[in-house]
Amino acid sequence: MKQINLFRNLFITALVGVAGVAGAQTHPLAFGSYTLGGGSTAANWYANYVGLRFEVVSPSFDAGDKAYKTTNDGSGAAGNWAGAVTTPIVNVPVQMPQSGDSACSVGTMDHTITTSMTGKIGLVYRGASIDFGDKALDCQNAGAVACVIINNQPGGPVGMSEAYLSGAPLGSVTIPVFMISKTDGDILDSLWNAGVAARITITTWGQNYMSDLGFVPNGAAMWHADAIPAHQLLASGNPAQYNMVDGAFIANYGSHDITGVKLKTTTTFTPTGGSAGAGHSSEVDLATFHAIDSIYAMFSNTEYSLSGGGTGRFDVNYLIESDSVDQFPADNSLTVSFNVTDSIFSKGRYDFVNNQPIRTVYEAFGGGIEFLWGPMYYVANGGSDLSSVQLSLAVNSTTASTPLPSDVNIFVFKWTDGVGGTADSIVANGELQLVASGTKHVDGVNDTSEALLWQQIYTDTNGNDAGPQLSLDANSWYYVAVDVPAANFLGCDGVQDPYPRVYGRYHASNGLLDYSGIEYPGSKVSFDSFAASGNAPVPAFSSYYINSVDSFVYSNMKGLIPAVSLITMIPSKVAPAPAKPLAEVSLFPNPAQDQLNVTAAFGQNEKTVSYEIIDGLARFVSKDTHYNVQNDTYTVNTSKLAAGNYYLVINAEGKAMTRKFVVVK
Repeated sequence: MKQINLFRNLFITALVGVAGVAGAQTHPLAFGSYTLGGGSTAANWYANYVGLRFEVVSPSFDAGDKAYKTTNDGSGAAGNWAGAVTTPIVNVPVQMPQSGDSACSVGTMDHTITTSMTGKIGLVYRGASIDFGDKALDCQNAGAVACVIINNQPGGPVGMSEAYLSGAPLGSVTIPVFMISKTDGDILDSLWNAGVAARITITTWGQNYMSDLGFVPNGAAMWHADAIPAHQLLASGNPAQYNMVDGAFIANYGSHDITGVKLKTTTTFTPTGGSAGAGHSSEVDLATFHAIDSIYAMFSNTEYSLSGGGTGRFDVNYLIESDSVDQFPADNSLTVSFNVTDSIFSKGRYDFVNNQPIRTVYEAFGGGIEFLWGPMYYVANGGSDLSSVQLSLAVNSTTASTPLPSDVNIFVFKWTDGVGGTADSIVANGELQLVASGTKHVDGVNDTSEALLWQQIYTDTNGNDAGPQLSLDANSWYYVAVDVPAANFLGCDGVQDPYPRVYGRYHASNGLLDYSGIEYPGSKVSFDSFAASGNAPVPAFSSYYINSVDSFVYSNMKGLIPAVSLITMIPSKVAPAPAKPLAEVSLFPNPAQDQLNVTAAFGQNEKTVSYEIIDGLARFVSKDTHYNVQNDTYTVNTSKLAAGNYYLVINAEGKAMTRKFVVVK
């Protein structure tokens, strides 16, 4: 069960002065001063942007920052439950239930903890059909100062939405509640069984050390994607879109200034079945790292190309060094990895054991309305076909096995920057061309909330079950837009943060706009100026997103990477036989000014037919449903639509056909 969120608004930071440092690095404005929604200025505005740090502090071999989810981030947002960390929990030992009362261990229904957890952090496993609230309340009643739940499933920690709480009243749990991954939790469990109680710190900033440098959690730059097919990388001459920039956000968590700071980076490639080979290396220096204004963006001023050599894994290894002896060295090194596959594009993390994108949270726009959203992929080399798309949806239900309520459309747009204008790395109306689509017909049994959905994609626009698959063009961007039905949520990575790469490339490449999803010019105001405008297809629809790289709120970008992967294949030489269209459709007048008339003649009586409109920026505009029709008419009031390109999507029989129309003024 995953956390289900409405998209978070991204605050716009005050544009404070920028202090230059060695290597032309700066204080990122994304960590600048801001005012909380209640009107009070945050006491530690860096920490409020970064969020909590969850750290194992001992034993030393397992020490360091761990990925986590919490039920209450202290923001006061709707849906938060349990307590928030207002005073740091520092160097506190864990306590697991004993064998006679293992409340929340997998496989037992008895959730009574008789073991004292007074003053300690209760460490329990997810599972045993006991919901998160009851687990936390059990630990609280045993005296724990916090509850940490170990995920019993691979893939990372997941959110713990109040929608899943059927037991303990929300107000009964007052201690902070966290979840960590199975990998991290199993290590703590093994230590416990060996007689070692690990110690944990949960803090909004440091651990009261004088000398303590460390990475901001999720603060290192990612690559273009977590996975791309091997044939996309050449031995040399790869496109700028695939360039890597070394760098990370580094914090001085201590109380003293530190001199001679170095961020050293080494990139290696490990071929499948082989050994890691030496690759690119770099170093960024900072003469003095002040304890005040204590986050610096230490990024290289140059980018570099990654050379392909078959399938395998790239590892970017980071190390912080300085003139001082670091009192908590566990957060002085980290590794960012990404994969070269045989056939898979994935923007977020991918589970290669179970062959599916990893999703730990589910997101939707405010109000629970229908929306389109997904990742943007760059194809450097043509010669393959897009075979299918993988994704996952959730409904706001107390059980993950709830059937999905309606079919799901997936649209693939080719983006050509600068059509009829200037190439500016920003998607504009007229630059997106719908080139392929598919409709996942949910069966009401296997296609359930949070399950993997796998749908083939075709270039046919007539609603056939088969057709020619999309041949991917070289040097082209493709936007994969999932049409998420109303009251549904799209699965997202939930852990990775795209912002460090956005920031690093922007400053290393003289203002290059490199975003993780589709972006557009303008603001929320310009998009909401008429009722049928729909929502912008990005999480930051409430802020000025373009040309404001330094105005993102860092912590709010974490995890907002749609878990939508592409599967490619070698093109078939056998062309599919032509099939009968879903309906004979005509649109007139086209271009339209005030009204568009649609006639649709179906081969049989259709119980349900929906007419959906999406605009030239791949945004949902409207939907109408007709019942029990065979020869149907539909009228679209285009007088309130802005001039530009639109698509009419007709759904029936679990199939979808599309027609393009133009609105003129």
